Amino acid sequence: MVIFDDEWDGVERRKEMRHIAEMIGDIKTSIEEINKAFPDGTIEHRKAHEAMINAAKAQQAFWDDLKLDIAKKGVWGLLIIIIGLVLVGLSTKLGLGSVK
Repeated sequence: MVIFDDEWDGVERRKEMRHIAEMIGDIKTSIEEINKAFPDGTIEHRKAHEAMINAAKAQQAFWDDLKLDIAKKGVWGLLIIIIGLVLVGLSTKLGLGSVK
């Protein structure tokens, strides 16, 4: 790299400018290659990822609600069975059942 001073003549300046222009061209080419990975653009790519994240959150909420609902119904089912058994036991003990 040339240091900018009074001795920096036109030939050196032109060489350095050509080198800088080549580097800029290489950078532009690299950016174009990277952008090919996003055919719909980076904004649409981000939106697609946000949609996938939101879908995953909704799916997790669905499964969480389903598990909670199953647990509640399971507890109610057990409670009804226990109450039924207690009532059958009491009715048998008190002679109210149809046992002969």
